[in-house]
Amino acid sequence: MIRVAFLEYEKETKDIVFILSKMFMNVDWTFRHYTKASELLKAMKEEEYNVFVFDEIFKTNRMESVFVHDNPNAIFIYVCVNPIVVKKDDQRGRIFYIEKDKLNVRLNEIRDAITSQASQKELYALSYDGIKVNLPYEEIYYLEKSEKMVYFHTKKGIFHQRINMSNLEDVFTPYGFIRTHVSYLVNEKHIVAWYKDEVELITSKKIPLSRAQKKKILANQA
Repeated sequence: MIRVAFLEYEKETKDIVFILSKMFMNVDWTFRHYTKASELLKAMKEEEYNVFVFDEIFKTNRMESVFVHDNPNAIFIYVCVNPIVVKKDDQRGRIFYIEKDKLNVRLNEIRDAITSQASQKELYALSYDGIKVNLPYEEIYYLEKSEKMVYFHTKKGIFHQRINMSNLEDVFTPYGFIRTHVSYLVNEKHIVAWYKDEVELITSKKIPLSRAQKKKILANQA
């Protein structure tokens, strides 16, 4: 179940709900609309949300601390008059900025990112030392290839599996993972900064970013 929380004006909420209803046509989803941050905070004590849609007036350091920082597995969409001004140099893969007067166009442009990141509650099953382990995609930071083994770096620890990295790329890409390097698959949700030849995760770990893969990523985002 995908749960969406709106902290937005009623008109924009209605428009976005209509668009999302088409986007989530084949999945279970629900939404709640709030006009005050205090109302949303109170509701969050009882219910967890995968997607937050905020008006740009709520893009403040305090709000970021309360909502974005404390919900590392959720994605956030800021609805803005001018997304470039509000976004500034924000490079976080789970934060999106869209224009108020182009909601349908902009939401459909990030459709794959929204659906892939919102679906990360699903599990990846692997056999670890003879034991079957189910790993939520959202809890996996990155995959690292070393010789014939792939290491899964997760919130639960590190697991390994003997498998081809290319096969894993086919499996993980629909869930928001990107190939930053021939030896790395990274959960874009956990990327907080992009540099010339590496990306930084919320854990402060820096992952190599090859020139070839960076070119492919930028091409896919164009």
